Parts: sequence; C-alpha cells; structure tokens
Amino acid sequence: MSRTVTTRAKAEPAGATTNLPQPVAVQPTAINHPDAERIRRPGSDMACVIGGRTERFNDVMMQRVASTLWLKNAEGQDRERIIGGALDAMAGFAPQDEVEGMMAAQAVALHNAAMECMRRAMLPDQPFELASRLRKEGASLSRAMVDMAEAIDKRRGKGQQTVRVEHVTVHAGGQAIVGAVAAPERLTGGGG
Repeated sequence: MSRTVTTRAKAEPAGATTNLPQPVAVQPTAINHPDAERIRRPGSDMACVIGGRTERFNDVMMQRVASTLWLKNAEGQDRERIIGGALDAMAGFAPQDEVEGMMAAQAVALHNAAMECMRRAMLPDQPFELASRLRKEGASLSRAMVDMAEAIDKRRGKGQQTVRVEHVTVHAGGQAIVGAVAAPERLTGGGG
C-alpha cells in the first residue's frame, strides 16, 4: 500500500524578501608555496600530495586545506611554512585518488582545528568555562581526525579485521582449540 503526500509551498507576495542569510564571498587563500605549481599539475612528481588527476581538483583541494589554517598574523616565509606543513601532512596520507584526497584534506583540517582549539584554551587569562569547552572541542576534533585516518585505511583494505566465533559445539570425545593454530613442522617441510 503506498500513500502520496502532497504539500504546497506558501506563496510569497511579489517583492517580498526572506530573512535567510546572504552568501558571503570568500577570497581564496593565496598559495605562494614553492611547490604549488608542481602539486597542481597532474603527473608531476608532487601531484601525489593531493591525489587528483586534474589540475582543477588539485588546486581546489590546496585552496580548501589552506583556508582551514589560522594565517591571520602569518606573513611571508612563515605563511609559506605553515601552508607547506599542511601540504606535507596531506602527502603523509599519500592519497591514491580524489576521494582519498578529500578524506586526507578533511583529516588535515580536523587536525589543524583541534590544535587551534588547544592553543586557544591555553591563552593567558582565558575564562575557565571557555578554556574547558575549547579543550573538549579539541579532543572531539582529534577523535574525528583519527576516525578519518581509519576510514582511509579501511577504504584501502588495511582496516583491522576481527573474526568473532559466535557458537562452537564440541561433541563428546572431541577437542576444541581457542587461539592461533599453526601447522606442525612435519607438514610444512620444516624440521629434520
């Protein structure tokens, strides 16, 4: 038995405005890192940092990762060092394709957000309640980052495998062994 539910949207009078927030234009983070061009270019020795097959994807991911960094007071070489560190973190995941590139970018963003929460929690004269909340948020972001790293491993087939035995029946006179079992040496060709 299926049911169809029909709803009608309330018509807005002509010229009416809604109270929805308007989108804010965000300027892309300028990436002046020495390796940026090589990272963008698919097939280059640095394209493995992002994992994309197109320059457009690699550029967008670099921009996204850079935009998650706290660069407000960073200038010149310090700015390049911070962005370079984030790109090095991306390279550490060695993304194999765009999906892994996005997951690695999220993991790097989560890590940076967690570290920023922890840094702010330690600022002098920070109210206890705010510092406590920042530490909790930092810990939550850290767990999410670990979950993302595990998701990448699972996607690659490297996740931990667990074998759980639900029910074992041993009949009279039978034997059961629980644990790792290896073949005797005489069957494997070892020994004398």
